[in-house]
Amino acid sequence: MQPSWRNNGEVLVCEVPRGESWQTLRKGGTSGIYVAVIGLSWWVKAQHDERDVDAWTLVDDLLWVIQQLKGGMGSTASVSQKRVRDVDTEVSARKT
Repeated sequence: MQPSWRNNGEVLVCEVPRGESWQTLRKGGTSGIYVAVIGLSWWVKAQHDERDVDAWTLVDDLLWVIQQLKGGMGSTASVSQKRVRDVDTEVSARKT
């Protein structure tokens, strides 16, 4: 799930290399980042009264990754736009 440069043994690197676009994580779809968030929420909830440092470290890391993805959404990021459905175009043409 992570770009290869983030893996340094047991530590996830938080120094973004120059020119990194996060394209490996810019995947749309019905689940997207939702799967990671839900998985982490189940892990945290399963702790009950205990505080699992690993789980919260990954929550913090996920927040950092989301911030990096959001920060790179400027004009240089290539995010594809949905095209207008043919049906919508036909309905619009009929109204005019």
